[in-house]
Amino acid sequence: MSEDRGLSIFDEEQSDEDAPTQVMPRVQEKAAPAAAQARPAARPPAEKSAPQQAAPASASQTPAAPAADSAAAGSPAADAAAAPARPTAGANLPLVRRGGYDKDAVDRHLRTVAAEKAGLIASLNEAQGRLKALEGQVADLRERLSENETPSYAGLGGKASEMLRLAEEQAEEVLQQANAQAAEVRNLATREADAIKAKAESDADDMRLVQLGELDELRARTMAEIDAERRRLKADADDELAAAKREAEQLRLATEQATQAERTSAAREAEQLRAAVDREVQEARRTLAVERERLAREAAEHHSTASVETQRLVEEAEGRANAAEDRARAATNAANELRDSAAAEAEHLLSKARREAEQMVGSAKKDAESIRSTGHAEAERELATIRAEVDRMAKRRDGIVAQLSALKDVVSGFAQDDSDATAADADPTGSDVEG
Repeated sequence: MSEDRGLSIFDEEQSDEDAPTQVMPRVQEKAAPAAAQARPAARPPAEKSAPQQAAPASASQTPAAPAADSAAAGSPAADAAAAPARPTAGANLPLVRRGGYDKDAVDRHLRTVAAEKAGLIASLNEAQGRLKALEGQVADLRERLSENETPSYAGLGGKASEMLRLAEEQAEEVLQQANAQAAEVRNLATREADAIKAKAESDADDMRLVQLGELDELRARTMAEIDAERRRLKADADDELAAAKREAEQLRLATEQATQAERTSAAREAEQLRAAVDREVQEARRTLAVERERLAREAAEHHSTASVETQRLVEEAEGRANAAEDRARAATNAANELRDSAAAEAEHLLSKARREAEQMVGSAKKDAESIRSTGHAEAERELATIRAEVDRMAKRRDGIVAQLSALKDVVSGFAQDDSDATAADADPTGSDVEG
């Protein structure tokens, strides 16, 4: 904003009518110090003749002298030339790691650049303030010039006219120098601002490259750790899955062996029971045949006196024989049913054990997939569940074995009851016949 104002003031076009009115304030405010600095040889005559011939203009020159002195003393170009050059922070930063910069060195460099930027901005603000002051003074001079009428040098004499001409030339030179210095200050401030901006952008790019390098390194290290953890979890899951498969296979083999043993035992016991029943039936038949023969002999001997009793005894013996055959048949059927039931139960247990083993293997596979994502703790819990299931199956197998043992005891008791009943039926018959 200050630069635009300076350009608009210094580049303003001047008309021919305003030229005399613009020269007089410049002469009034800057003639004395400018003449003393630029043309020291011409000053003594002007000082001698000024009290006599330039008296009418002294009243208008007095209030403007301090402003001219302050303007000359506060020139931005002079201050910019007198100000010491600020050092520029070096960009030689130590390299570390994979082509990046050292973070501490970068931070120190950024702090130095920030301090330089703040100093340059302060200098720029100061120069702009001084430029505003000069612009204000120029505007004030123009305003005052517009209020005065065109002066006349007709009654001042030759020396006064010459002095005023020289003063006007010197004032014009001073004004041109001020404009040039102001433009130089603006250009210098612009160049410094551009340099600061470029330096800040370069430092920001360097910092961005450093941060990107660190992020890439961190990302690579994190991915390596994740891959290592994934491989470890996969290996643990594979081990757990293999262990679960081995346990399931062992359970299946144990169940098949137990089922086969129970089936063999049940078949053997059923065969033994059937053989015992067959022996009892044969024995009952032999006993019946002997009893019939004995009864026939006794009947022949006592035909006349015991025909009715003999017939009754024969019928009772036949009834007991038939009952014994029925019991033998029932025992045989019970043994067959027990064998079939035991075989069916064993087959059912084997099928169920196979299904459960397959389910356990499938569940173990699914759990292994889950273990890869959830970790070793989940695998331990699943393994504990599988082991609990194995224990439950073992307990159930023991219960089935106990049930088969109980059924065997029932069949044995039933066969014993049949043999006792047959013996009890045979004894009363013999006593009655003998009597």
